[in-house]
Amino acid sequence: MSLFSTALDLLAQPLKLRRRHRPRRDPAEPRILVIRRNRMGDMIYTLPLLHILRRHFPKARIVVACDPLGEPIARACPAVDVVVVLQPGWNPWQAVLKNAARLQDYDWVIAAKGGFDRRLALLARSTNAAVRIGFARRADRPSAYYTHPVPLPGGPNEEHQIDTLLRLLKPLGVVKPATFTADLSLRVPDSSREFAGEVLHHSTFASCSRFMLINLSSTAPLKFREEDFIELARRVVGSTDLAIGLVAAPAGQRLAQEIAACMGSKRIIAVDTPEPLDLAALLERAALLVTPEGGAAHLAAAVDTPALVLWSEGPFKKWHSRGRNHAFVHAEPGEDNIPVDRVWQALQPFLTLKKNDVEKKWADLLGLPPSPDFM
Repeated sequence: MSLFSTALDLLAQPLKLRRRHRPRRDPAEPRILVIRRNRMGDMIYTLPLLHILRRHFPKARIVVACDPLGEPIARACPAVDVVVVLQPGWNPWQAVLKNAARLQDYDWVIAAKGGFDRRLALLARSTNAAVRIGFARRADRPSAYYTHPVPLPGGPNEEHQIDTLLRLLKPLGVVKPATFTADLSLRVPDSSREFAGEVLHHSTFASCSRFMLINLSSTAPLKFREEDFIELARRVVGSTDLAIGLVAAPAGQRLAQEIAACMGSKRIIAVDTPEPLDLAALLERAALLVTPEGGAAHLAAAVDTPALVLWSEGPFKKWHSRGRNHAFVHAEPGEDNIPVDRVWQALQPFLTLKKNDVEKKWADLLGLPPSPDFM
């Protein structure tokens, strides 16, 4: 055992005094903690792992510890019993000291990230769980953090984040997790659906039979300019009967309002979505979404909304949205901006979606009988 590993053990031991529960004797009823840091999209692509855990261990108590940005998605996952919001720290050690005392009551801990992360590994080690699973930093030496280290895939950017995370289930006996369907389902709360209903009573939407959403925000450098979004919206208004809702992250909502105002169309409006699940509720009702890569695209995949995703840069195979009805427009190598004409051409199949397709989806979500129009 290395000196560093011994030091970690000594630091973790006093935290056991904070335990309220003894380990479960029945292996069919474990207390499972899944630690997932980072943003909304990261949590969305942890949903398949959580759903498979629930399927294989129906009597388990499944708890997710996550950063604030992932909390709404974790709470909306039907496989999860409890959500613990992690407190931030200036460095990995401070973050451990602020959070570890609340994470002492678990039999199994899974550090859910598609690679090695020191802060996550330290937090997992401090839980003192009998089974601690995470990706190993190095395959040529024992792990100081995990009892069951998992080797990283050979080409980490060549495998989707969902499939990489499912590798973490193998120590628990889920031998071929990648053969399962990637279940991204979540529960959109009634409060968010009520919010969406109020938004859709606005005259912009009430006067049109269908609407689409255009998301202006991206966490990655975007190769589709403000003037490109404006031109795209003009083409949609000029050639379809769709209303357009402009949405954005909080920092971009003022821009969405300015674009809607400058276009001067009764069929275009900026919509502020206070919470991610408010956006999810709108996406459930939308005919389609146009968005840069990022959280909005992943959210559309989770609620099964068609989407055209503008991909500027980054490892596509690892992070593309996994919606069954998603398409992508890529920036070519060396291209500073994605041309509007290329996006408009890729958008054409989405613009032919029938009104009944969207209405049937909404009826299915609410558990309503099919309308005669659907027959």
